Amino acid sequence: MKATERRTLAFTNAFTIGGVDGTLPAGEYQVEVDTDFTPGEDAPQKAVSAFLYVRRGGKAYAFEVDAEELGRIHKADRKKSGNTPR
Repeated sequence: MKATERRTLAFTNAFTIGGVDGTLPAGEYQVEVDTDFTPGEDAPQKAVSAFLYVRRGGKAYAFEVDAEELGRIHKADRKKSGNTPR
């Protein structure tokens, strides 16, 4: 079974991520993460895809990115800025 989670990630530092050309500035980004799981089982949910929404030059773009990489980058950003990851 699949589920989609939508959330906003805040970055206090510029960052790069595979799948997106160039450096993205600090700011808030909308993210959609699709997970796959089996109801009733104790197996953890597995992220199968993630989309990062970026505004550039007045236009909005959706980039498919690696969900685990995005999580690592966000966690490192929060640690670097002195905020506890959520």
